Amino acid sequence: MVIAPLTLLLASLSGCINPVGRSLYAPAPLGSTTPSWTARVPQLVDTTTKDGVRLQGWFWPPEAAGGAVLVYLPGRAGNRDIAAKAAQAFAQGGHGLLVASYRGYGDNPGVPDERGLYQDGRAFVDLAKRLVPSGKHFVFGDGLGSAVALNVAADTAAGADVDGVVTLGAFDSFARFVPGLERGLYSAAFDNVAAIRRVKVPVLLMHGRKDEVVPFAAAERLRAAAGGKALVVPIDGEAYHSFDLSHIAPVVWRALDQIAADEAAAPAARTR
Repeated sequence: MVIAPLTLLLASLSGCINPVGRSLYAPAPLGSTTPSWTARVPQLVDTTTKDGVRLQGWFWPPEAAGGAVLVYLPGRAGNRDIAAKAAQAFAQGGHGLLVASYRGYGDNPGVPDERGLYQDGRAFVDLAKRLVPSGKHFVFGDGLGSAVALNVAADTAAGADVDGVVTLGAFDSFARFVPGLERGLYSAAFDNVAAIRRVKVPVLLMHGRKDEVVPFAAAERLRAAAGGKALVVPIDGEAYHSFDLSHIAPVVWRALDQIAADEAAAPAARTR
């Protein structure tokens, strides 16, 4: 999920030199066996970040030539195997899926921090472009991965351009979860409002109405900050914590296909 239960998180952050302490991250070691897959078997791929960290993730190539690829940026907990098992529904129907993993997670070297996670996300977007250079490239940020997705999409100067962004359970500002007396220390940490203001491509903000950690109002604040580029997609029913990604995968791909179709139609409309 996005962050630990609030009381535990704030207690662990108290006294940290780094505004976002390491206790935010919950990497898990890899299991002793390769995951079992529900359909197609993915490829284990690797990429190297700009600061030299080698990372591994799972890749399902699109079955159609030049098909789109969704780069899945996981949340705060787990490893590449856990993330891939959760996200593999996005590879159904022959779609392309690249599951990222972060430094310090599984058997990846390094120690996770905010700047490092952003570099990790950019490295996987770059990898998606190398693997499928002619297709569309989208990012899906899950929980804390939403901050990675928005910052990667916002930082076009780094060369990690994408064609659209989807977030699930995104917070607007990490500082909102910090007590008032300490909030100033965290004002620039994982600031999704500042990031979404710089994003130039369409954004789908998927958010559970019953999310008890990150209130639904966070999605509305992000939509307002996006200046017309973002659409809020409410998720009714169960709280986000127990959400099965297979429930939304078809909806996400229909939306992304429409984004690609609209972009393709835009040049023709401008020439009329």
